[in-house]
Amino acid sequence: MDSTLYEFFYGHASINERLFLLVNHATTPLLDAVMPILTFLGDSRLVFCYLPLLFLVTLLDRKRMPGCYPAVYLLAVLISLGVEDLIKELFRIPRPPVVIGSDQVRVLGHLSRSFSLPSGHAVFAFTTATVVGHGRSVRWKAPLYLLAGLVAWSRVYLGVHYPLDVLAGAFVGSGCALLVWKGYGWGEMFMGRGQGGATPGG
Repeated sequence: MDSTLYEFFYGHASINERLFLLVNHATTPLLDAVMPILTFLGDSRLVFCYLPLLFLVTLLDRKRMPGCYPAVYLLAVLISLGVEDLIKELFRIPRPPVVIGSDQVRVLGHLSRSFSLPSGHAVFAFTTATVVGHGRSVRWKAPLYLLAGLVAWSRVYLGVHYPLDVLAGAFVGSGCALLVWKGYGWGEMFMGRGQGGATPGG
């Protein structure tokens, strides 16, 4: 990243850094206990739990979870995590404690050695929310995106990501999921079957 742009977005006294410190220092014992759990729920390795769960729901109630959902989910996760890695290597933004100093940043839990932009947890959480929420009502989407947002917030609270990192992660995750759904829709149209199977009931 160009040094001028870096200073604007990540430099000392930038809005990004100020918001990071504000969230990171707004601590309570309750949040200290809850935030690691939220971060755990956004760990991309949980795809090996979430994917079988989608398959199970599909088997039990295909009307609520059409068979295309697990396949779209797996492809969207693979693509979004690939894009995440590319962006990390392209911009190579260091983690907050490295830049600001470990004496000013409160880190709870493990600090990854990977780069900071974008947040992988936010990428995965918003990919999951966007895929599962596709074609559903607000009463489905609201809790999904609320949970994804809380996962993103936890990354800032725990001292391992800037607000801009999690915003970028949300954009990457949601964007990749929407693109895969769009590709699925095009495939259905090409095969002459319409998009009926991609819309859940209920």
